Amino acid sequence: MICLDKGAEVGDTFRKWPEEMRFISPSFNQQGWTNSFDLNAIHYDTSPAAMLRTEHPSGEEYALYLEQIVQQANINVQLQTKVTSITDVGKKGNRGPGPFNIAIEHTDKDGKTTEKTLSTRYVVWAAGEFQFPREKRTVTYTPEGPVVADDSIFPGADLCVHNSRVKSWAGLPGDEYVIIGGYESGIDAAVNLAKAGKKTKVLASTPCWTIQTFDPSTELAPYTSARLREVLSHSFSGPKPELLAPIEVIAVDKASDGSGYNIAAKWKAIDESTPPNNREGLGFEVGLSGKADSILVLETKQPPVLCTGFEGSVKAEASDLFAFPSIEEEKKGCIGNGPLLTLNDESTKVPGVFLVGPSVTHGELSFCFVYKFRQRFGVVANAICEGLGMDTKQSVFECRQTNMYLDNFAVCEGLCDC
Repeated sequence: MICLDKGAEVGDTFRKWPEEMRFISPSFNQQGWTNSFDLNAIHYDTSPAAMLRTEHPSGEEYALYLEQIVQQANINVQLQTKVTSITDVGKKGNRGPGPFNIAIEHTDKDGKTTEKTLSTRYVVWAAGEFQFPREKRTVTYTPEGPVVADDSIFPGADLCVHNSRVKSWAGLPGDEYVIIGGYESGIDAAVNLAKAGKKTKVLASTPCWTIQTFDPSTELAPYTSARLREVLSHSFSGPKPELLAPIEVIAVDKASDGSGYNIAAKWKAIDESTPPNNREGLGFEVGLSGKADSILVLETKQPPVLCTGFEGSVKAEASDLFAFPSIEEEKKGCIGNGPLLTLNDESTKVPGVFLVGPSVTHGELSFCFVYKFRQRFGVVANAICEGLGMDTKQSVFECRQTNMYLDNFAVCEGLCDC
């Protein structure tokens, strides 16, 4: 097995997180107390909490955890290696998938780049989401392929800065910001900016700060809610974030005098079918709302912050390897229109290509957090090993014993869907 990584270090994506960003799911050292295991662990016998001594790791800390796993398990990771193409060269009628030719470009320590082609029977796509922000394209994925509807999420989106490109919230210039988008990314930005002494306005399509549902994936995490309560409380001495919803940004442009930016947004009608927005006693200020379809124009000196989610690596770089639902079949969830997969998380379009990570979906179920999608690792490994003629019964049994082999979706209905 070879792991190809275009980053210079293991966990390169996590090292690119804003300095203040933390895991919203809590890590805990379970040894000697419970059969459960650390929510942020990717293997039963490891624990970020035990190693890092922190409940909510930073990106840099989690990268160190991953780096240690690579060293202990002696995983063959080829860093600074970019995959330029994946080609199915198998002939029709052959038993099994592939083989695949994988063209790569490797850059050594001296900056010299060499090209090479690898051959394999199976490919596991695990390129993640964070390095592929949703900021410039609106794309509809159909069984016939991707259709670009627009080259930006709204006019002037290119004038904004995506939250994934922020190195440190405290290090940003100026003292006032407008945040476009809510939920975890938007509220995380607002909280960290407030703690850095900066005024913020959050423009969100949904009043996510007041929504409470049966599924923890569809509402703010307790960690995020607690931090929001902190900066909205009377005891907080800094500027309190201003929450505006439901509202949709329709355009951003530069001010005519060059002093900043204008943001045009349209108020949306309140959706009475949304879950109750009563958080009585939790300390939330409901936020502001305006008359449906009326226009609000804001001025800001700094580039607006986009907290609009991620296009994801599958859609950005591997759409030729996976099929997607039609517009009529489009799935709604954490990652939107996810790729079509078999029950083994194998591409329905190109047999032999598997998907792991937060883009994995099955019907209404989205495996968007570490503690969800890690339970599918064993399913993918089993499918590949069986395809190679290996006996996997004992390994599958051991994975089931540690709750690392989820193949019965009925047990997570209402828990995994987002």
